[in-house]
Amino acid sequence: MAPERTRPVLPAWLWLWFPPLLLLVILTIRALDPSVYSTWIDGERGLIELLTPLLSAFGAVIGFRLLMRLRPSGDRLLSGWVGLLTLGCIYFAGEELSWGQHLFGWQTPEMMERINDQQETNLHNVRSGTGPTGFRIHFWPTIDCLPAAVLAIVVHAAEGLKDLLSVETMLLEIRHSELQELYFALFLLFYLASLSRRTDAASAIPVAH
Repeated sequence: MAPERTRPVLPAWLWLWFPPLLLLVILTIRALDPSVYSTWIDGERGLIELLTPLLSAFGAVIGFRLLMRLRPSGDRLLSGWVGLLTLGCIYFAGEELSWGQHLFGWQTPEMMERINDQQETNLHNVRSGTGPTGFRIHFWPTIDCLPAAVLAIVVHAAEGLKDLLSVETMLLEIRHSELQELYFALFLLFYLASLSRRTDAASAIPVAH
């Protein structure tokens, strides 16, 4: 029997409570002390900028360990999907750190500086010129991923609300794009962690002959 995607497999504190509490803490600090928020939360080495690649790195570790466990199963489709997600986590972490530039402070190469909106060593700020059964079961995210996904949408919608209302600033002005990236990273982390838990549970079920 296929596992129910509506049944969470991760601890409730992680998938249900952590995402909204994180947003609550960030908005509370923004409301109470904008200077602390600017320095320690939204700065180049603030909580959001550093937590996003850290969560992505955790997701990559989980994905890599899952790939190692999937090797004996011979499920190439599921292994390929997990491999893509793991590479996505590595790419996400690397991009958010500008592949180490934020940590080590090297000078952006001249060619990259000309085409990058923030003059950083990354691609996401470059000016745009432009077994099968097991896979079907595990492809779709579980409900564990829902809060992080919803909050990523809500954070983006708040930015769109400014345009809709034709206002320059909101009551609690934050960098919505950076916070949305943080929740993208949480989504990937929870997706891979829940996928790992589900494959563990599936491998523990004896196969009927």
